[in-house]
Amino acid sequence: MSSAVFRAGRRSLYRPPAARMFASSRWYSSTRPSLDEEPAPEKESVNKEELRKIALEFGRRRAAYNRQVSMLRREYMDEYQRHQQQDEAQQEAERQEITRRRLERQRAKNERSVENTLRQEELRRQTQLAFEDHLRAQQEKRDAKKDLYTRAQQMLVDELEEEAHLWLTTSEEVEAAFTPEAEQLLWARPQGVIGVPNPSLDSHFWQYECHTWDMSKTYKTHQDILLEEYEEEVYRKTNIDPEFWTPERVAARNELEAKAKLRANVRLEGRRSLLMRQKEYLEEESQTGEAEPPKPQPIPSLGVLANTKAQEKEGAEVLFKDPTQFFIFDRDNQDDSPSSAESDSYSGPSLGVPIALRDPLRSNSPQGRVFPRAVGKMPKPDMRTEKEKKRQEREEKLWAAAQAQSRSQMDEIDLAADEDADVGEPLDYDKNEDWDSDDEEWVKGLDPDIDSELIEMPRELRYREEDIDWVIESLETKARNMENHVRNSVNSMEQELRSRKERRGSVEAESDDGSILDQATREKLSAAGADADKYEKLLQSLSHDQLLSLFALGADQRSDSMEGEHPFQSIPGLSDEQRSG
Repeated sequence: MSSAVFRAGRRSLYRPPAARMFASSRWYSSTRPSLDEEPAPEKESVNKEELRKIALEFGRRRAAYNRQVSMLRREYMDEYQRHQQQDEAQQEAERQEITRRRLERQRAKNERSVENTLRQEELRRQTQLAFEDHLRAQQEKRDAKKDLYTRAQQMLVDELEEEAHLWLTTSEEVEAAFTPEAEQLLWARPQGVIGVPNPSLDSHFWQYECHTWDMSKTYKTHQDILLEEYEEEVYRKTNIDPEFWTPERVAARNELEAKAKLRANVRLEGRRSLLMRQKEYLEEESQTGEAEPPKPQPIPSLGVLANTKAQEKEGAEVLFKDPTQFFIFDRDNQDDSPSSAESDSYSGPSLGVPIALRDPLRSNSPQGRVFPRAVGKMPKPDMRTEKEKKRQEREEKLWAAAQAQSRSQMDEIDLAADEDADVGEPLDYDKNEDWDSDDEEWVKGLDPDIDSELIEMPRELRYREEDIDWVIESLETKARNMENHVRNSVNSMEQELRSRKERRGSVEAESDDGSILDQATREKLSAAGADADKYEKLLQSLSHDQLLSLFALGADQRSDSMEGEHPFQSIPGLSDEQRSG
């Protein structure tokens, strides 16, 4: 038993050989004893029985100790396993709680996704229905507009078919239609048409005018203005036939133009009145009280601009209320009492007979023009002596030096004060006496009583003898230039004719190269029923002076001015055969 216990104790105290070797080495020293050390005493002999008892006691104690350690380790292991199971159970519970929460969140998210999907599907369905309604409404509008365009096109086609037989389709019809009377109707007066009757007696296009102010840096002098007026007058006399435009025709045309202008002015005034009334309505609509929030400005309607009937009706009401806005009367209105706005007709003082239409752009202008016309004049000659010129140059240099010195001494505050300084009243150019005026020279030699009209004549209409002489000289120079141009043209034609005659060598050359008239002119003469070869021979038989007279006759002859006499009586040297031809 003791041996078993001892063995058990030995087994529990078992150590590896290295450990035993290390442990046994502690009992011995590898160092040699020094001479100072005393040798160890010899071990006393111990009783083996006592050693055996001691060993047995040690084995029992060691065994008991091992059993207690084993029991304690089992208890520790049981407690560790119990704690581990508790921890695992707690962790498992936490994992289950986390999983449960995650699943609940996922479920809530899935429910929201389903709700959003249903909401989006409902919104898409409503949008689709609204879009279909919009497409249906737009299609109805397109169909209505298409029907309107179709009806308008059909009406246009019907109107064109009614007047289609009056159209000019060939060049012969056009040439036949452009008679001298037709040219006068088409080009002499505004709103002229030929080929078809005038669609309306008073076209509304009179209200559209284009006015451009001449912004050139070089102003026209009195001489240039007078020359332009004479050239315009000559152009009118040359192109407007006074025998065609009789006083009756001119009066009828003026009446027609006056009606058109009056209707355009009435429509324009009605448009302005409607727009002002619409503006007042919108301002009243956007007004708010003290405690109310501000309202946005309503958007004005553009239907006013397209409703011409409403514009004419409103303009007619304005005309009846105040005719002075449209007419100029022969009696000056001394009493400026305004007309009653409540009544539908004019209730002011008697105005007399209307003598002219009031032009909103020209009636109140001093010059009767849309823009004022600036008239330039040549500077007067410098009559100063050399001494006076040098003195003025020296004074100007001294003044410039003094101004530069004063500016250098001034600081920014002084400059700001000068900029804010009051310069006085604005300059009145009508009462300015410092400018270079010609009134004294114009009034010189005129009687204030007899020549009052000449004295009060505007400066832009004052012409002197030297201006008239310059205009006459310019016109003579232009006339000479034109005569030279015509003479050169005739010389060129004669030279070309001579060269053709020199090259003429065959019948083909006579028929082709020897002809003065081109193919287009021959076709026009043939279409008019004239003999082209006859005219060709007549032109070839004329001399240089006779060709010049023929060109002058073509420039001066009008439609009916030569009626009753032969058209070629003014050409000198014509034979009876040439006149009859």
